[in-house]
Amino acid sequence: MSTKAQATSEAQQETAETSDFRVQAPSEILSLLRTLQTQKTRVSLSTPNGASLSCSLIDIDTERASLSFDIAPANEQLQALLSADEITAVAYLDQIRLQFELEDPVLINAALRCNSPIVMYRFQRRQTFRVQNSLRTPQVRLVHPLHPDLHLSLRILDLSLGGVALLLPAEVEPFPPGCELASAQVNLARDIRFNTGLRLKNARPIDALGNTQLGWTFTQLDAEATLFLQRYIDQTQILSRMLRNKPAA
Repeated sequence: MSTKAQATSEAQQETAETSDFRVQAPSEILSLLRTLQTQKTRVSLSTPNGASLSCSLIDIDTERASLSFDIAPANEQLQALLSADEITAVAYLDQIRLQFELEDPVLINAALRCNSPIVMYRFQRRQTFRVQNSLRTPQVRLVHPLHPDLHLSLRILDLSLGGVALLLPAEVEPFPPGCELASAQVNLARDIRFNTGLRLKNARPIDALGNTQLGWTFTQLDAEATLFLQRYIDQTQILSRMLRNKPAA
């Protein structure tokens, strides 16, 4: 299969998957929005550039087809949020994850106003969430800050001496912006693992299914852990260069 054909096939598959969760009926969208407003459900706003903040839906203007969210003007994430090309809203109603894009957002006093969505995505969450740990896949083991009894093993997407990017599946409730974890275990290989503190730097959606990339900064990283991390990064870079330079069969 050619690269173009493969890309087309993947796009069609993704469209088929997300269409099963799409809500387009105006009455159903309005009903879900009113539930968010009535229950004062927290809504997480995020952008591809990593900006994020939490707010709530305070007004639904059906005549103007607009929404208003309460926003603290002094929030340091606000300017980055407004300067982004797209803003994704995510909220949870019991076991339901709702997701939609904010169209034409504008800040008016202490409220962020935007057009009402014409498309919303509704994902059913599992009653329980469990990740099967694999020693072949670098992962970080941590406890969800909002649920002390929820232990997670999240796949590492990117790694540096300063921090790590993790994959948060759509089924897992978002982490609070800027939260800190006193201890997490980084498992890079069978014989390379260490504990560190983590501070959430940013969060951004990475696909239409609701998965999120979490960018963390290492805190309380001791000398031994730093040495382990440096060795692993060096070995990974060497292996990557070897694979790139390997002659084609």
